[in-house]
Amino acid sequence: MERRAARLRGAERVEFLGVYATGGDLASWADLYLAPTDGVAQVEDLVTAAPHARRGHADTLLADALHRSAAAGCTLRFLIADADDWPRHWYARRGFTVVGRAHVFTRHRAATP
Repeated sequence: MERRAARLRGAERVEFLGVYATGGDLASWADLYLAPTDGVAQVEDLVTAAPHARRGHADTLLADALHRSAAAGCTLRFLIADADDWPRHWYARRGFTVVGRAHVFTRHRAATP
């Protein structure tokens, strides 16, 4: 619950999207962050449950997210994908292009006895 509350503070509008499979299971889901004032939208954490993979649920969800972004006036739409993981090819087939790379380093301190 706390994670969702924090995400609601991430943009002017935050929408939690889902696609249900026949039978009622949640098949695919994502977070959509909209900043219409700036014309920017981000699709984040697009996931499809393993039993529902390769059935078009993620395509439906992504198309809906892009439609909602355009309707909100967000002409710049982006997502972040791992360059070494397969989804980057899936995103490329849907019109996304690489515009940059980012590296994040986190320092963990060893626990003190």
